[in-house]
Amino acid sequence: MTFGYPGASRSVLEHLDLTIPAGTAMAIVGVNGAGKTTLAKLLCRLYDPQTGRVEVGGIDIRELDVADHRARVTAVFQDFVRYELSLRENVAPLGASDDVVLDALDAAGGAGLATLDTVLARGYDGGTELSGGQWQRVALARALAAVREGAGVVLLDEPTAQLDVRGEAEIFSRVLAATRGATTTLLVSHRFSTVRLADRICVLEAGRVVELGSHTELMALGGRYRSMFDLQASRFGSDGEYDEQGEEIVLDSLD
Repeated sequence: MTFGYPGASRSVLEHLDLTIPAGTAMAIVGVNGAGKTTLAKLLCRLYDPQTGRVEVGGIDIRELDVADHRARVTAVFQDFVRYELSLRENVAPLGASDDVVLDALDAAGGAGLATLDTVLARGYDGGTELSGGQWQRVALARALAAVREGAGVVLLDEPTAQLDVRGEAEIFSRVLAATRGATTTLLVSHRFSTVRLADRICVLEAGRVVELGSHTELMALGGRYRSMFDLQASRFGSDGEYDEQGEEIVLDSLD
């Protein structure tokens, strides 16, 4: 598959060949401009590739009704939508039972943020403001509610950037617990304490897959992934957040 944005001098994705097995979690890593977010947008069918195709369940998504396809895919991007509506409507814009909404909030670590009828904007009677991290939990709950309503693919593109390292890893662990086996999950993140939780990790470079495997396999390979992991671990190590194996260390100062 090859894709380039209109007017751009080069393709963002160049002969990309990648299969994500159903019911598994795959993390996508790479430097800025490697094509990570573009891949997620193609899966949402916000764009179509110039060559090749995107298949879901063996079917070219261009053969599917756009609305039907998007109903099966739920995505949370870094610049997710914040609705000046009730908490219930933010988690389930298309409607869902209160049980589904509450379960999704709990799985996303957002239980107790507000009552379901509370408007998430202070300018309204009885409304409230949420912090950036709280909004991210609401956005993740929206994705989990969609899964409970039938979505089979979850795309997470840096959705927890405002949380600390420990918070992001905790949230992704919750998402995996709620989706693993029944839903295919694609995660884009620059934090390797989160990435290593995925079943498989894909390293993109200049729009191509250069490495693919589990965290253990890629670390043993000693290639691009290992280099990026070691570089990040060395930066965080002085703050006590990682040990030399990349295992997260919890210190009182992080509480």
